Amino acid sequence: MKTIELSDETHAALQRLAEARSLTPGELLAALVREARALLTGDSLLLFLGGPHFLALTEPTERYLALLGWCATNHASDFADFISHQESGHRYLMLTPDEILEVRSHTHARQIDGTQFWAVMTIDPLSQRRFVRRLLEFIGCHDQTVTEACRVLGLTPDSEPVRLRGVA
Repeated sequence: MKTIELSDETHAALQRLAEARSLTPGELLAALVREARALLTGDSLLLFLGGPHFLALTEPTERYLALLGWCATNHASDFADFISHQESGHRYLMLTPDEILEVRSHTHARQIDGTQFWAVMTIDPLSQRRFVRRLLEFIGCHDQTVTEACRVLGLTPDSEPVRLRGVA
């Protein structure tokens, strides 16, 4: 273990920041280093996942919706393309407004902030994880980023096969 020297003021500030995030000073520094790595690699999703807005969200549902909202905002055309090619999407096109309301209440659908898209909230965690993995891979996220996104969403690993590079 290594030791670093800090002034009393810097240590106090670090302690306050750590307490505000319910972390130890060492954990806070580790998180800052991870965020700095994201800055160096230019991975904006990792920056979002480590940012104060996302970290302030404590409910898994809110984190899931925030991630989908980030994807829809930052990769709008890819997100729309991905959603339009989902098997379930076509069956809703011919529904009346009342039928849509019925489906939405049955699936506990929630609108993704800032978009015209709705997220079905009644899917199981493994299906949710597969959906997130496929979406993030579709928009071009690195495997490490996909894994981190699933981790911060609290989605448990499943036995999905390893993705082969260059294979659709």
